[in-house]
Amino acid sequence: MTFNSTPADYSSVNDNLVWVVYDAHSTDPVTYPNYKYVAECWINGTNIATSRRFQDPTNNRGTFNFSTIIREYITATLPTLNSGVLAKQMAQGEFVIDVVIKIREEYNGTIGAVVLTDSTRTFFNHYNGRTSEFTILASLGAKPLSTRQVNIEMFYENDNFFLPYFAPSSASFDVVVTGASTHTKSIVPTALNTIQLLNISPTAINTEWASTINSSLQSYTVAVGGTTYICNLVCEPISTNYPIHFLNKFGGFETFNFYKTSKQNFSIERKSWKQLPYKVDSSGVLSIKTGNIMNEQQSNFGVKFTEKLKVSTNLLNDADWQFLQQLVCSPLIYLQDGATLYPVTIEQSNYEVKKIQVDQWENLELEVSFGTSYKTQFR
Repeated sequence: MTFNSTPADYSSVNDNLVWVVYDAHSTDPVTYPNYKYVAECWINGTNIATSRRFQDPTNNRGTFNFSTIIREYITATLPTLNSGVLAKQMAQGEFVIDVVIKIREEYNGTIGAVVLTDSTRTFFNHYNGRTSEFTILASLGAKPLSTRQVNIEMFYENDNFFLPYFAPSSASFDVVVTGASTHTKSIVPTALNTIQLLNISPTAINTEWASTINSSLQSYTVAVGGTTYICNLVCEPISTNYPIHFLNKFGGFETFNFYKTSKQNFSIERKSWKQLPYKVDSSGVLSIKTGNIMNEQQSNFGVKFTEKLKVSTNLLNDADWQFLQQLVCSPLIYLQDGATLYPVTIEQSNYEVKKIQVDQWENLELEVSFGTSYKTQFR
């Protein structure tokens, strides 16, 4: 029994993950009647799925695609926030998954012992768009997992602003912050192949090193993994700033400030009934009002509403328009209002990447829904 094909390490759980096996027994129906290949998918020492396949009649191989099953065992979650540059690490089951495939044979109605075991393969929760080759995260190790431009609009009041860093090993790495003074934080991952979710906001940095960022600065820098980000401090906006945190294409969380005009609106659903405009009392007297209050002819007995919010960015350049496509496509988005992060969904189903040369300077406006339906008083 041999593997003819296996998925590459660092592949995506959102692509096809295919194993192809071959054994000469599959070509001998006399000695091995009703032959099948049997593949087991093991995660964290547990067999989570078993699949049986007849050999392909054209090549006698057994082909197994476990991507759909493996995807169920990895769930991205925004970690609980805490103070400091490093908020939390995303590891096994959140960003990365280790998988082992074991092969058995079945013939004459009996499944035999394991005859072939693949090496442990590591897959990640990133995704690919239109591409000629699948993205393999190995090339992005020890770097920020982001395609955003290095110039970032930041507010002194920002308390959460996330930048994901891919740590393939448990070796320490440095985050160097330069504001009113320069400081270095050495971070040691506690596991292999993790995302280190860095909080590069002024509030988090000042919690780590007091008075490093102050309102008199025009900018500060954050250097990590060979990239230096320039955080340009913007004057306090006239409108409310709504930082939006989202799962990016690489499987980590990033932030973008929406601080231009915002509008709140509500979708309302009413249930009502109709009744006669007059009433007859016990004495047989007809009336259309009680005192100076007219009788109801149509009454609402229940009202539900959902809240939506339109938020806007500043004018965007070409790099921002490319980057924010990941936000609009993201399956997990949080809007921050004050200190609270609310899960939201984006109402738009289309996204056009603008170019300054063609479209001139424009901002991005998004309508987000909070997803919860509220009830008013029932009658």
